Amino acid sequence: MNGDPRSFFYFLEGKGMGATPSRPARMTDRVALAIQIRIFGSDLEGRAFSEEARTLEVSRHGAMILVNRNLTPLEEILIRRERTGKEAPAQIVGQVRKEPDGFVYGVRFLDPSINLWEINFVPLSESDRAVCRTLLECAKCQLREVIYLEEFEVEVYHANQYIYHACKRCRESTIWKETAYEPSEREPDRPLPPPPPPPSEPTPAPRSENERQHTRINCNLKACIRYKQYEDEVLEIHDVSRGGFGFRTQKYLPPGTKIEAAIPYSPGMANIFVPAEIVRQRHIEAEYIYEYGAAYLKHSRIHQSGIKD
Repeated sequence: MNGDPRSFFYFLEGKGMGATPSRPARMTDRVALAIQIRIFGSDLEGRAFSEEARTLEVSRHGAMILVNRNLTPLEEILIRRERTGKEAPAQIVGQVRKEPDGFVYGVRFLDPSINLWEINFVPLSESDRAVCRTLLECAKCQLREVIYLEEFEVEVYHANQYIYHACKRCRESTIWKETAYEPSEREPDRPLPPPPPPPSEPTPAPRSENERQHTRINCNLKACIRYKQYEDEVLEIHDVSRGGFGFRTQKYLPPGTKIEAAIPYSPGMANIFVPAEIVRQRHIEAEYIYEYGAAYLKHSRIHQSGIKD
């Protein structure tokens, strides 16, 4: 089973074996994150094996892994996280592609009660107020959580590269910042900045009848756009809202094109890609560029409008 790696996440995060890449039922976000793991299993001749591997993307229900070994679809394996020793039984969904240093497979956890990645994934149904989403870590206890940023929080995070957030483990509001490494691999923590005054939500300006459904925020956030027909592109976006975002590129994308976007995006860090659809297009001939408006695909629409093979 070769094809777009995202289709495997739609499959393994669907409601049971009945979900398919063309009719996904995605329930949690996916995080681009490298975690060192080891997999255990038996080959077709019944011989036990143990192989080093690493994740490329993780979710609450599975992962995309890179391993230098041929595996069989529906084969059951045991995944051990190297740093913690924590284990979880899993099943190979299928092979996505071959890379110079191994094979990429989609895997699905068999026991949904095990949180192997130790990340708090929030159900997508709770993300309606989000403008951006990112994986952050509590600077005090190192708890990791997918955090949805609302309008005013985006501006605070963009200005400071951290935000105050209620930590369930510390039971208080702490500083949360980006992370990409296992705790044992990180550089020594630098002193935390002094707490700034609590941000106050700006008073919204009067809105006209012709104003868009969601308030736009003017910003300069780095984003990574994943296309079906082109290579990934890192660019700056200048406005975001709960419903979507606008961006410019030289690439031609007709309305209805499905893309994925990580906003904010930091190279080498953990990033979350969210499905979206091109809903507006304008050709700026003088600059040889296209301006697009993209709308996020909410969890209720992704079932019908996911990226297909």
